[in-house]
Amino acid sequence: MNKAMLNKSLLVTLMVSFVMMSCERPKDKAIGYDDVITVVCDDRNWEACEPVLAEKLGKVYQTPPTENLYTFHRIRPQDLNANILNKNILIITRLEAESKVTPQVQSMLPDTTIKNMIKNPKGYYFRGDAYAQGQALIVVAAKSLAGLRNRLQANQDEMFNFVENKMYERQNAFIYRAEEQVELAQKYYDQHGFYVRMMHDYVEIENNTKNNLVWLGRDFPYRWLTISWASPTDTTLEVQLDQLLTSTFGSKLKDLKLNRDYLTAEEIWFKEYSTIKYYGLWESKSEVKGGPFIAYGFYEPLKDRIYLISGIVHAPEKAKLPYVRQLETIIRTFDTQPFVLD
Repeated sequence: MNKAMLNKSLLVTLMVSFVMMSCERPKDKAIGYDDVITVVCDDRNWEACEPVLAEKLGKVYQTPPTENLYTFHRIRPQDLNANILNKNILIITRLEAESKVTPQVQSMLPDTTIKNMIKNPKGYYFRGDAYAQGQALIVVAAKSLAGLRNRLQANQDEMFNFVENKMYERQNAFIYRAEEQVELAQKYYDQHGFYVRMMHDYVEIENNTKNNLVWLGRDFPYRWLTISWASPTDTTLEVQLDQLLTSTFGSKLKDLKLNRDYLTAEEIWFKEYSTIKYYGLWESKSEVKGGPFIAYGFYEPLKDRIYLISGIVHAPEKAKLPYVRQLETIIRTFDTQPFVLD
């Protein structure tokens, strides 16, 4: 075959491949609840692994009373095909010949992938959008119970972040499916130098430059979103953020206070900011009501400011964590650069 014919053959092959890719049926959207992880795992393996998974993915939040960040729903291996479009799927196995989970893993992953996973003491497999849009799929395989636990413990932060990021991706698509308030968000950027993507049904309660506070809310289930800020001082970031947290839930939002008995703080990485994430319970000073709150606090060097972005929920007789997660999704759109819609 001469060079011209070879080039023509390659061109035809590329065109055929492109047409086949273009005609490929788009994947369906993942289904089910955001906070449910579908688990395929034998009883003995699950007994050993569930406590490790509960440390991060199954973390308990006071809402009140209490809700788990994620719950685990175990299914039989033969029911995996019927649940293959679920939002979060976790498969755990020791690849025993007699296990009914083993054939499922072997049918899903190439032999080389499984061998490489087993060869690496900390190896595991994960993939986004594997069988559906917005899906998080994780497969953990080892030769022993100790190996499974080691892999889960060594990778629990990465697994948690992977599942969380897919959840935020889905939440963003859901929250901003209707018109968002681009003009309102742009106003805050022009006035204060920050931008937060706003849902269509939030209204402005207060926009106070002197008080360093932007405060928005929406009706039942009752939700507030606040952005407060301060100039940095010579004290530690933790001290400054605690002061800003106290002043926000006190002098700025005069009718609210935090229940310090349930206040939790943990360090996270939010965009390029080293951030303290607070969560716990708030209470009204004048009424018998309260609920969960969440807040992100960090130093932003471009504006040389300490920021605290907070969300509170009041939803009696309802599960509250889904609303907290929606607020957290909005909080995570914060930026000191304006957002540009596609």
